[in-house]
Amino acid sequence: MPKISILPEELINKIAAGEVIERPASVIKELLENSLDANATRIIVEVKDYGKQLLKVADNGEGMEQEDAGKALLRHATSKIKDINDLFAIQTLGFRGEALASIAAVSKLTLTTKPKGALEGFSLMVEGGIVTNEGIVAAEKGTTIEIEDLFFNTPARKKFLKTDAVELKHIVDVVTQYALIHPQVSFRLIHELKELLNSPSVEDWRSNLASIYGVEQAKELLEVQYENNITGIKVYGFISKPYDARNDKTMQSLFVNQRWIRNEELTKVVYDAYHSLLFVNKHPVFVLNLTLDPTKIDVNVHPTKAEIKIEQKKEVAEAVFNAVRETLRKNDLLPVMDFQAEQQLTFGTVLKKEDNKEAQREEKRIGASKYAFEPSEQSALQVKESEAVSYGEEIVPEITPDFTYGSPIIIPTADTIPESDKLPQLRLLGQVHKTFFVAETPGGIVFIDQHVVQERVLYERFMEQLMNQKVAVQNLLRGEVLELTPVQKLLVEENKQKLKELGFVLEEFGENSFVLKAIPTLFGRLQPQELLFEVISELHQHQNRLEQIQEEIITRMACRASVKAGDTLTITEMQRLLYELSQSKFPYTCPHGRAVLIKVSVEELEKKFRRK
Repeated sequence: MPKISILPEELINKIAAGEVIERPASVIKELLENSLDANATRIIVEVKDYGKQLLKVADNGEGMEQEDAGKALLRHATSKIKDINDLFAIQTLGFRGEALASIAAVSKLTLTTKPKGALEGFSLMVEGGIVTNEGIVAAEKGTTIEIEDLFFNTPARKKFLKTDAVELKHIVDVVTQYALIHPQVSFRLIHELKELLNSPSVEDWRSNLASIYGVEQAKELLEVQYENNITGIKVYGFISKPYDARNDKTMQSLFVNQRWIRNEELTKVVYDAYHSLLFVNKHPVFVLNLTLDPTKIDVNVHPTKAEIKIEQKKEVAEAVFNAVRETLRKNDLLPVMDFQAEQQLTFGTVLKKEDNKEAQREEKRIGASKYAFEPSEQSALQVKESEAVSYGEEIVPEITPDFTYGSPIIIPTADTIPESDKLPQLRLLGQVHKTFFVAETPGGIVFIDQHVVQERVLYERFMEQLMNQKVAVQNLLRGEVLELTPVQKLLVEENKQKLKELGFVLEEFGENSFVLKAIPTLFGRLQPQELLFEVISELHQHQNRLEQIQEEIITRMACRASVKAGDTLTITEMQRLLYELSQSKFPYTCPHGRAVLIKVSVEELEKKFRRK
């Protein structure tokens, strides 16, 4: 007796709905995409009881003829594609023709639509996939779809919904994403008569971000504009400055041809571009749209269309990296302290009325540093006069106690570090609490963390030497014998060549002993044995080969080899560090992401002294 039978249409629709419609937010996403494909410029989303009672999307798009309205509820009925060639060059958000049929199969759906020029609209009511009523109605141009009692006939699906708050959060997220990428479209989201989002139609993207993320956040974002003329890949959008990074990832959005996607690989590329600029466990804000050839991507790989396949995977990753990195490189990333903002964040105080008015009158840069500066272990700075470098007509002693940086550096005389393409002009005033430098700059004063300055300088210089395979080494006058444990010996033997590339020259000395013959010149502040054991400790802790963690090791060594809080520096030593910082590629943070400099503007000082 035959066992295989063809499933009834009603059951097929419910199975399809299970793939496409995961939760109330899935319904909103599909309906929003249809509205945008219909060239709507105004979209209103209304939700009741967290989406369980009502989901309603009304737009002023093109609307549908009566015949098309009926077909729209059939599976695989669409106006977006005609043949197989269209499937591999999709330029619309929707294309499968499954969404409305799937939604109708698990809800009570009412569709009301009216095309431009028509005298009357058409309404269609469907319950569980069955048409229950249809007819002519009065309506405005566009389409309105109301979904009531979602999953009323699939209780198992309803049972697996998350809490009300979580489901509403997903709805807000979906509407926010499409509002972000469509500044010319007005979006409103209403839940239980309360407006959760109002993004009016605006001409430019930054104004759109201001309506969604707030004026201060939008004002501080950096604009990204990148195009590769060879591959045709374009990247446009906005990213945050490193010190404006957040504790969560809620303000991160990726789009491909204005389609909201989730792609962990590309998200990781963005983080890679921020490399050594972000503080630990901080996350950048970014809203990026990639313009790609539609024939080189496949959006038909997942029922929800949230994932896509990219043919030019390597080229796209490179474009995103370059777009973000170049934007960070060419912009001023110097944090500017706002005392009122800091007071609000730290103590929860309320601004006085007069202060509030003043704040509204003046343009402010909100960039309050979120980094805590804690004095590290105390260490006495030793200066070796014989290892000095030329500083104009002065002799500037090296800061490292036993080894030089390498070749002498000729830098300007006087106490002013000239403006560079990364930093403003700095006139050094002195040292505070043996921890910070203070310098005058056009428009204010700058506080500089002395430890973080040298950490950034050493990190960049060593990374450059490593990338060019020209790590400068200091030969030890007398090799140091290292007694290793069996585990340490194994780690050294496995990574001996890589250690040599990092500047550590080792020779076996019987059983578990090695002789350390040379170390990296830049990290001469550390004792030779201490330096190598630091590397071995990292290897043992991470249980990885050296090439996989070498940058973490370099960051650690740069930190350990730098001057510390509590070290007293002379003016010439401070000048040298600031000059070297001005030559860095990213002089704003240490490799861990802590701020190097913080600016206090003249305006802030004048307000504090009541001169304004």
